[in-house]
Amino acid sequence: MNKKVREPFFISHVISMLLGVIVLVMIVAVLIMDQGTEIYETLIFVLAAVINFISAVKCFIQQRMVRGNMYAIICAVFLIIGVFLAVRYFIFV
Repeated sequence: MNKKVREPFFISHVISMLLGVIVLVMIVAVLIMDQGTEIYETLIFVLAAVINFISAVKCFIQQRMVRGNMYAIICAVFLIIGVFLAVRYFIFV
């Protein structure tokens, strides 16, 4: 018996957790700071899109199509909002 059985998606879970902690720290930074938070707001939405993309890929690999499609749609919404905020910040300064 092999006692060192690893979870198949351990690294993706760790990456998602670390990105989630980074997003929470950025949310706290946005709440505390008075001005100059536009780049943090953009990064929050982009990192949320990345987290949902990782979750969608995991669900598609596990053949959970409905849940994977939900994650993919949420990922697309966050990505569109992030791109909109980036365009607004970098082009229309």
